[in-house]
Amino acid sequence: MKTAARNILILLLIAATLAIIYWLIINYYDDKNRTDDAQVDGDIVPVLARTDGFVDSVFVEDDQVVHAGDILLQLDTTDLYLKLRQALNAYDVSRTNLRRSEIGIKAAQIEKKMATQSIDIQKASLSAAETNYKRNKLLMEKGVVSVQLYEFTEESYIKNTVNLQNAYDKERAAIVQLEDAKKQVDLAHQNIATQATQIAIIRQDLKYATVRAPVTGIVSKRKIQIGQMVRTGTQLFSIVQSRDIWVTANFKETQLSSFPIGQKVKMVADAYPKESFTGIVETIGGATGSKFALLPPDNATGNYVKVIQRIPVRIRFEDSTRARQLLRPGFSIVVTQ
Repeated sequence: MKTAARNILILLLIAATLAIIYWLIINYYDDKNRTDDAQVDGDIVPVLARTDGFVDSVFVEDDQVVHAGDILLQLDTTDLYLKLRQALNAYDVSRTNLRRSEIGIKAAQIEKKMATQSIDIQKASLSAAETNYKRNKLLMEKGVVSVQLYEFTEESYIKNTVNLQNAYDKERAAIVQLEDAKKQVDLAHQNIATQATQIAIIRQDLKYATVRAPVTGIVSKRKIQIGQMVRTGTQLFSIVQSRDIWVTANFKETQLSSFPIGQKVKMVADAYPKESFTGIVETIGGATGSKFALLPPDNATGNYVKVIQRIPVRIRFEDSTRARQLLRPGFSIVVTQ
């Protein structure tokens, strides 16, 4: 009986020892040398509609590799070409109005010049009529000329005075007409500039109607069908950029001393457990993940519980070509020293 109890006790001690050793190994391994809270990251570029229109043709499918500049989609341009024709016609009308306004300026300048010359003529006529009037008035008082001749010169003097005033009025009218003609020219220039801008906008919309790949990568999440109406800003596709991928590993703050910048690490993807990749720690995040949470923890309360924080670390692949061939953004990665 004592032997059986002793054997049981020995087995329990052995099991406890193994458990402690296992816990120490796992605890050290987990906390110091590895993390499975890591994934492959890459740039995912949204392809947006930059003009309104109906989808006429779609040239790509999901998971298709495209290169920057490849045509992905074509919008119907019938309405845009009609708008362009209308804008071009309006532009021609504005240019015609400009020429008419420029002719109007020349005509107004001629009218002003004629009005100024008329003033000079009326001044001379008025001066002569005034001289005759004053002379005949003296002669009439002396009985040298008849009353009829005096009245005639007086009437001529009055008419010339009125004519001179009319000449001044015509000059002022010609000046107003000239100013109006200049404003018409300015307005015509503004209309031409507006129409030119409108034409440029429509031509840009025509360019945007052909949707091209902004980057080289793999098409994902096609959200559009032929005949569908799209508005400016509608997301049509996503392109997973294939030129550059990296690993974002969320290490515990107690692990950072083991993974400084420049540290070489080993990485294994869950998708390819028999394949290993090497990388180099490139950057360490500016803040822990909790600081970017929607509701960051408030440690100023009385219910404070210390929690080990995690901070994102960016790891660059040494063999980036091989990594791009096998891995995709979102793959789970295990990072070890």
